[in-house]
Amino acid sequence: MAKATFDLFDAPLGDAFDSYQGLPDAQRFANYRQEFSVDPQHWARHCPPSWAFGLRWQEFRYADVRNGGELDRLIGKDHPGVYVFYARPERLVHRFPQFAFYVGISNEGGSMRPLRERLKDYLPTALAKIRKRHNIHRMLQLYYGCLWVAFALTDDHATDLETLEESLHGYVHPCFARRDFPIEVKAQQKAFGAI
Repeated sequence: MAKATFDLFDAPLGDAFDSYQGLPDAQRFANYRQEFSVDPQHWARHCPPSWAFGLRWQEFRYADVRNGGELDRLIGKDHPGVYVFYARPERLVHRFPQFAFYVGISNEGGSMRPLRERLKDYLPTALAKIRKRHNIHRMLQLYYGCLWVAFALTDDHATDLETLEESLHGYVHPCFARRDFPIEVKAQQKAFGAI
């Protein structure tokens, strides 16, 4: 089967990324145009708790981690944590451009699930699971080759992580997120047809 005949929904993530990248400019532009909210009031209102600014963030390029064993080596501890999917080119001018797409946590609801186990849900080996979450699947297909994952481990209680996740949604407004936004942000999104 020729790559051009793939149904992009069923294509492996790398193949779908290549197909999107091969589109003519006008079609590619339509697929890669994302909507962000950059509201300084949200930065003030939803600033994460001060302890979050002291987290030791690490990162990896999504396409470089192909299986759970590689992720286990990369994240050596069984701790919960927070993660952000974001896109960026290989080379940055100062810190630009970078775009936060999705924010999540492990240990939701006190599950004691380690961060590395949570992140395994996004690996290409979990594609059947990913396809059920259309926004995540689309993000991974569109940005596979330039998608990064920033993460930080923490021993903070699940409710602290859940509070951090909600505040980060209001703070960075990740465009592929569908829930976990603060209530007034959800109301704004609903009013403008964003959810």
